[in-house]
Amino acid sequence: MADAAASLPLASAAPIAETPSTGLTGAQVAERRSRGLANAGGERTSRSVAEILRANILTRFNFILGVLLAVILVVGQPQDALFGVVLVTNALIGIAQEMRAKRTLDRLAVLSAPRVRVIRDGTPRDIAVADLVAGDLVDLRAGDQLVADGVVRASTSLEADESLLTGESEPVDKRAGDRLLSGSFVVAGSGGYQATGWAPTRTPASSPPRRGGSRRCARS
Repeated sequence: MADAAASLPLASAAPIAETPSTGLTGAQVAERRSRGLANAGGERTSRSVAEILRANILTRFNFILGVLLAVILVVGQPQDALFGVVLVTNALIGIAQEMRAKRTLDRLAVLSAPRVRVIRDGTPRDIAVADLVAGDLVDLRAGDQLVADGVVRASTSLEADESLLTGESEPVDKRAGDRLLSGSFVVAGSGGYQATGWAPTRTPASSPPRRGGSRRCARS
């Protein structure tokens, strides 16, 4: 029971009807985003500002020196608390360095952000992976990596390499109605599939059994 629950898509809270060949409309995309059926769990490139501040301020070293500084300011001479300048300067330098690195990493992430081809309002378009929603029709070509679990809607000699997920050593033929797993690769053919959700990170041991599709016979 636990294994079955773990294999369910995270983003699909309810069954999703088959998307027409024209894809989702703009209104449908907005509605699904509002329901949390979007691929919002994108890869983080750096720590958040709050995490950077916390990591550089709330340290054991700063706590000890901060207590000593408070004691000296209360019962001692102000000139004896000059080490407080070192304490503040050290924290500010650390914060400034991490913020500069964060801005650089975020800019690089925008330039190298992966994109996916979808059909919306009857028109093919490239979108960021984070903008994908459950029910989107995704165009597939040889060399593409699947960014979401889904169901094949069109197949022209489509074959997927699922070896990293299921341990299947041979590419698997995929026909209309077969299941596709996020993280697998298209090694031959072309087609399209309907995204249904995003599953937890899998390993070969924890991957759900492969459903649909047939193993390609080894060529002599």
